[in-house]
Amino acid sequence: MNLSHALIPPVGGAFIRALGATWRYRVHGREHLEEARRIHPQVVYAFWHGRLLPLAYLHRDENSRVLASEHHDGELLARTIRFLGLGHVKGSSTRGGTKAILALADSVRDGYNAALTVDGPRGPRFQVKPGAIEVAKLTGSAILPVSCGSRRRRTFASWDAFELPAPFTRVVVAYGPPLRVPADADRESQEAVRVELEATLRRITEACDAEARA
Repeated sequence: MNLSHALIPPVGGAFIRALGATWRYRVHGREHLEEARRIHPQVVYAFWHGRLLPLAYLHRDENSRVLASEHHDGELLARTIRFLGLGHVKGSSTRGGTKAILALADSVRDGYNAALTVDGPRGPRFQVKPGAIEVAKLTGSAILPVSCGSRRRRTFASWDAFELPAPFTRVVVAYGPPLRVPADADRESQEAVRVELEATLRRITEACDAEARA
């Protein structure tokens, strides 16, 4: 590991904490979060890859673990979010996915929330992959859709159009209704949940963007 790779996580973590402290959050749908926790003490958070940063700050220092890919960028991200009080499980929902999903499910059983960028690690953008559905089926936890929008932000030229909110800007967050996946759910039932999750995330993302940027 070279010096820059060693410095990026602590410096990045400190930067996110300092920047996030200036954001003005407006949160909708807290009742959905409470409902999800009534279903199961641990929650499976489902959100878009490009909207990760404001949500990671909002849920900092929680008992949560994020599914982080094993490639270079994923490793740096995983080590950076540790400085936000978030753990991680290595793996991908597409490459070696079964092992990663089982490890994340074990984390939920150990008392951690799970957090998945459901269109990650490489897209397509805004298309939900089945990882969150599989974790929910294995653990009995509810899937909680959550998204956000920022009034002023920098949008990077990446596949996920990653957003970095500007200092002191408004960040609108919305939780959608929790989704359950029975332990005996067949493929057709799981696909129905996946489609509903994708539709909900698209809807609340559009609503957050519209309110934040009005």
